[in-house]
Amino acid sequence: MLLIIAESSPKSEEYSLKKIFRLASLILEKSDTHFIIEGSGDIPALFKGTGFKYSVKSRPKEIFKEDISLVVFYKENFSKSNKKILSYAKKRDITTVKFSYRQLESFGCDIVISPTIFSGLSSPDEQKKISGPEYSILHNKYIHFFNMERRYKKKLKNILISMGNIFPYGELRKLSEILLNHNYNVKIIPGNNFKKYNRKTLKRLYPKLKISGMPESFARSFFEADLVICDPVTNSDKAAAVGTPAIYYPQNDAGKIIAELYEKRGAGIIFKRWNKENYSEMIGLLQFFSPDKREKMGKMGKTLVDGKGIYRIAEILKIHLNP
Repeated sequence: MLLIIAESSPKSEEYSLKKIFRLASLILEKSDTHFIIEGSGDIPALFKGTGFKYSVKSRPKEIFKEDISLVVFYKENFSKSNKKILSYAKKRDITTVKFSYRQLESFGCDIVISPTIFSGLSSPDEQKKISGPEYSILHNKYIHFFNMERRYKKKLKNILISMGNIFPYGELRKLSEILLNHNYNVKIIPGNNFKKYNRKTLKRLYPKLKISGMPESFARSFFEADLVICDPVTNSDKAAAVGTPAIYYPQNDAGKIIAELYEKRGAGIIFKRWNKENYSEMIGLLQFFSPDKREKMGKMGKTLVDGKGIYRIAEILKIHLNP
């Protein structure tokens, strides 16, 4: 049996339950997969129609009465109960796996999966690391657009802004405004902190601004853009998979590390803001993106991410599930 520990309301979209549901479906039969869900909210509603078993309490003695052969921690930090489960698993020689997006600490798990391009772990002799953008978990539609041949327009016109959940609304407004004032077509993918009245205000002030809804996947939006301005933690792999060059705007240390590595590999460049009053530097940076450079960056991005990471991870975990 496969045991997965996850959160009902993860603080970041990287740990979306939809992603782990898809991954679990590729690894094992749903009837042989059990979730332990931490957090609050309407947890039964989250699992309705999924076919997975779940519980909200994690008492190790009860959990390990079942024949568990692989434990996956789909979360960044460990609680006391997580550490107890890990200890029980270790005593029974059960393989343990941890996903990590922002930090490299394994917490003692046998395998660390990092779908980013971090380099090296603190104790490589004691852990097995599976890392790199080729292990990014993306919607299947990214594979579709990855396989499509795209044309890079001579004129940079369509810009997509996808800055994630922690980018302040006020900053998003400033960034959108200056791009619109310079006659770019702008579309934004709002984060969870974006309110209904924010949408109404922006549409009233900037009628030409496009604001995305909540489709099943944002792959088409990333593909149709000439350029993406994004938070590297959540979106660098999405832009790369569809061949769209990016301007990375890091919001934290993890974002800075990821952005530097994607920039080094030629998929985009980092925006370092100096002027606290406006985004005038951004306009100057856009002049860098000639058609040839955009095409080269797009092709380099596709060498890093192809959207098939979920299948690679599933095959690896199957091996450890049935050694």
